[in-house]
Amino acid sequence: MSVNFTIHGPFVVPTAPKKIKGGTISIPQLKDVNATLWKSAPFSEYANKKGCYVFANAVTRGSKPIYVGKTNISFKDECFSTHKKAMLNDFLACATKTGLQIYFVVLNNRKDCPEEIDLCETLLIQKCKDASKYLLNIRKLSEKFTIDGVHGPKNPGKPTCDVLNFKKCLNIK
Repeated sequence: MSVNFTIHGPFVVPTAPKKIKGGTISIPQLKDVNATLWKSAPFSEYANKKGCYVFANAVTRGSKPIYVGKTNISFKDECFSTHKKAMLNDFLACATKTGLQIYFVVLNNRKDCPEEIDLCETLLIQKCKDASKYLLNIRKLSEKFTIDGVHGPKNPGKPTCDVLNFKKCLNIK
């Protein structure tokens, strides 16, 4: 049986300015993320689902991933846990422009699939690491293996004929 995930989002994560230093400076911070958020659309549709999630910072020219997480329980129990809120608030305080969003990568299977969710998270972290130098994840950043010219760090120089033929065979750009 094949395990399937679907992507939903991006959804805007509510933030609000918070005054600091006697009220002269304000920085964006997460709004009170509690049960009411998970009862409102569109979050209510995903509250009890499992899978992976990606926080992204959306600014004028698209968005960049900032954190990848997973849950084997439910998104509402994991996405805004205390340490995640602290990490996101630290990011928001340091970023010059912010527009916090979240993507849900939802497991579509009825049974629990913790191994597949873990593999999905690892893949997403690798892809997000390549897309953003600001990724906040600290684990699963190193690749377990590389294939020169196909998977892993980009090799300087021109790929060999063998690599080009292999990539053509597998329809890899």
